[in-house]
Amino acid sequence: MSDKKQSNPDDKNPKFKRVRFVKKFLRHMPRKSSIHKYPILNKFASAARKKSYLWSFRVSEVVPAFYIGWIITLMPLPYVAHVIVAFFAALMCRANVAILVFLPILSNVVTFLFFWAVTYKVGVYVIHWLGTGMERLPLLVTFDKHAIRNYGECAIRILATITLGAIILGPLLGAICSEIYRYYAKKYVSKG
Repeated sequence: MSDKKQSNPDDKNPKFKRVRFVKKFLRHMPRKSSIHKYPILNKFASAARKKSYLWSFRVSEVVPAFYIGWIITLMPLPYVAHVIVAFFAALMCRANVAILVFLPILSNVVTFLFFWAVTYKVGVYVIHWLGTGMERLPLLVTFDKHAIRNYGECAIRILATITLGAIILGPLLGAICSEIYRYYAKKYVSKG
């Protein structure tokens, strides 16, 4: 017997390369067989396994996952709260749980400041465009004694502005991801 690995004729087929890429990409996401390994989600594993829509990659389950997932990702929440909110949003909205739990991973220790800065700017722009409350927004560059004394109020205003930006940017990013997914799903079905 030779020690060389037998080459599979399907290895050169781009369809199978995409399938292997997607499987590698989704390996660390919650699946029906591995949901019990996640610290918080394991308490709901048996109930989640019974709901087929949580594990489906049909367009009807993936599109809501992108919309809701991007809003949750951009929200100013700690990561554990992202995962919990994403899981329950998947249950309530009949969306794919793997995508909903994956998207908050994008908002990690390295990227969350960028996401929050962008959503803050969008929130400030929308508040300014509406013409209400601009004078009540805190200026991040001027912290005098009054601002330090009212730090809690200032933090709430900043978080509210970031949340407003997330509510506006989330559906936009969700629409972009959904259209890309629909395009590739249609392309896959037509070749299939």
